[in-house]
Amino acid sequence: MRLQSLSQRYRMALGAFVAVVLVAIVTIWHFNSDMRSQIRDLGAANSDSTQWFLAQSEVELIALRNATLALLADRNADVDGLRDRFDILFSRVNTVEYGQNFTGLRQVPAVAAALPRVKNGLTAAIPLIDGQDAALVQAAPELLDRFDALTPDLRTISLEGVRHFSQAADAQRSTVVVTLNELFGIILLLFVVLAGGLLFLFVTVGSIIAQRDGITWARNRLNALFETSIDAVVVADHHGKIRNFNSAAERIYGYTRAEAIGADIRDLLTPPERMEAVEGLLERLRLRQPLPVANSFGVTQSRALHKKGHTIPVEVSVSFNADRDGQVLVAYVRDVTHRVETEAELTDARDRALEGERAKARMIAVMNHEMRTPLNGILGTLDLMRNSDLTADQTRYLSAMQHSADLLLQHVNDVLDASRSYNEKISMNLTEFDPAKLFGDLVESLRANAEQRGNSLVFESHGTDGRQLRGDVGKIRQVAVNLIGNAIKFTKDGQVTVQLDRIGTTGRIELQVSDTGAGIADEDIDRIFDEFVTLGSFFDRDAEGTGLGLSIVRRLVEAMGGEIDVVSEPGEGSAFTVSLPLEVADDQPAASTTPTTGAHPSARHDGSAILLVEDNEINRLVAREMLKASGCTVTEAVDGLAGVEQAARQRYDLILMDISMPRLNGVDAAGQIRRAQGPNATTPIIALTAHALPDELARFRAAGMDDALIKPLDRAMLMSILERHLPDAPPAETASGAELTDLLGADAAADLRDRVRRELTEGLTCLAEAPARMSPDDLARLAHKMAGSAAVIGWRDIRDDLARLETGFRAAHTPKLREKMRNDASLLRERTDCTKLDVHT
Repeated sequence: MRLQSLSQRYRMALGAFVAVVLVAIVTIWHFNSDMRSQIRDLGAANSDSTQWFLAQSEVELIALRNATLALLADRNADVDGLRDRFDILFSRVNTVEYGQNFTGLRQVPAVAAALPRVKNGLTAAIPLIDGQDAALVQAAPELLDRFDALTPDLRTISLEGVRHFSQAADAQRSTVVVTLNELFGIILLLFVVLAGGLLFLFVTVGSIIAQRDGITWARNRLNALFETSIDAVVVADHHGKIRNFNSAAERIYGYTRAEAIGADIRDLLTPPERMEAVEGLLERLRLRQPLPVANSFGVTQSRALHKKGHTIPVEVSVSFNADRDGQVLVAYVRDVTHRVETEAELTDARDRALEGERAKARMIAVMNHEMRTPLNGILGTLDLMRNSDLTADQTRYLSAMQHSADLLLQHVNDVLDASRSYNEKISMNLTEFDPAKLFGDLVESLRANAEQRGNSLVFESHGTDGRQLRGDVGKIRQVAVNLIGNAIKFTKDGQVTVQLDRIGTTGRIELQVSDTGAGIADEDIDRIFDEFVTLGSFFDRDAEGTGLGLSIVRRLVEAMGGEIDVVSEPGEGSAFTVSLPLEVADDQPAASTTPTTGAHPSARHDGSAILLVEDNEINRLVAREMLKASGCTVTEAVDGLAGVEQAARQRYDLILMDISMPRLNGVDAAGQIRRAQGPNATTPIIALTAHALPDELARFRAAGMDDALIKPLDRAMLMSILERHLPDAPPAETASGAELTDLLGADAAADLRDRVRRELTEGLTCLAEAPARMSPDDLARLAHKMAGSAAVIGWRDIRDDLARLETGFRAAHTPKLREKMRNDASLLRERTDCTKLDVHT
């Protein structure tokens, strides 16, 4: 009975022990499974995230380099895309530098050395990234070099991060293995030490409770990381049901955790336009397929649906992870509304700036036209007045008016040149030229200006190399004229020296312009090349100017690859030195490239029919008188429509077409004349315009115009245009009197000779007296008419003498020259008895 009782107690104790063991085993298995699941989740969410984050930094650097390479290949590439890639990479580097998850990584020596270099390299590029688009495009090669230099350090950080977090994960797994081994030992101990079952049971339960607390602590830490993330973390299963939803997600989407858990991610968070993409991801998750390429490389731009119904811009990073219930989708979502708004503001600011530039260009074009139109009337009228009889006072007043008008025109041109140099790339027109001749001619042309201020102007040329050079003659001349003009303006009763040095045989030249003028103070040296800087008081300065000349000089010199330097001493004078690296021309002799001034103002185009289309009455008056002075027949039209109608009625030798006119502008009028295929379909059409910008001139030529005259009209340039585009029409001339007799008959030929004799007798008398009522041009026209008559009947010597008188009278703009030509006409009349001239003269 006792044995039975003992046996029963033993069996009961054994049963109780087995029951306890079974309970312990079940409990341990449960906690062990839960612990493994929690550790697995922790490793997937934490280790994968951090290692992916570090690896993604390298991917972002590659994307940034690709964007820079695209910008180098195509200057019209996406500049904002480059900035976006830079911002993403900079943000990741900041996270590594300050993020709590990377504290241990930052203590690794290699990372501690590489991370500051990466951060400093990116920080140094910020001014270029945030600068103007044009500056960013220009700095693309420099940025590419900087990004290449970051690659080794970023690779070091990534590799060290993988090593660091791998070691941390290994340590954690080792801890888990040790714990599991302890559990196994406890279980073995339960079976081995039967006598201490109850005590062992208490110990085991205590150990299990401790381990449960540790697991709970780990889970709480993971939840803390999950909840404190600044990015929304949304976990969904393959059915699309939301299984986890952190605080950042509540803030971004507007739903509470209770509202989101269990809801369908497609219905709750996905806007209609992103529905297809989310369906595709869930389908891949169900089929256990990897992420598509578009999502496997990191952050993608997307839209998210807010609780209130509107969509918000977000950046999304998606990964697939294994869960105890199967595969889950983990989405990291960042709200980028502020950044998108900032980018939109920047884009809007850029658009406003561009519109401002366009408005400035339009304003300059309008100002150009509106200021040049009255200037055209002033300068043209002054030019016409110079050909009339003037008293000494009137001549002096006219010179003062001419000086003021020329100064105003120079100011307008300076402003336009400065505007062009800011907004256009300066192109070079390389031609061959002789620098000594170029600067020598310039000095001679400016000598009168220097003498008016009591200055002596000296030119010196040094160097044994006499070969011609290749350069942009127009820009070199503009640089020299500005420097010499400034020296003359700021020097009174002194000396201006222009010195040309040929440096060796390389083609480099140095031009030095020195003066004995007022000089420049040391504190002003750095300012003289700025725009609109004029030294001295505005009210007492002696030299007028816009303050643009030297700024234009510096831009032109730099565009030609040269340098400019200035040395000055207040009260002693200044010396500007320009060094230009020019090319030596070929050894073959080249034609002189010094531009001519066009046709001589006295060139004749008798009988040429000109159609003048101009809405401004003053401009028509100036152009008409200049053309009539050259013997042209002028027909006027007051606007483009009237010009088209007039061009349809009869043929003209040349059409002068204003651009800005009412009813129909000059460009459209020229196009209609060309398309009409009427009598003037091939007639040269010359644009009269104040719009001197290259793109405007190109537009005129595209409309069918052959050339352009820039207002205000200049007589020499107008004559040059006529010379280029009007057909040559020299006076007819017979070879001998016999041919004239054969052609007309003896009586008619004799009658013609008598008429010419009378014409020459009366004309030479008129030229010899040169009455005051006749202007130099009137006298020149009379000489030209008589020369043509003498040529017709074969009196060549008389024709040549009259041609010389014509040229002389056209240049006789002073009383002294007029008197000289009158004396020449008197001598010709005295030695030529027209009544005795025969056909052999």
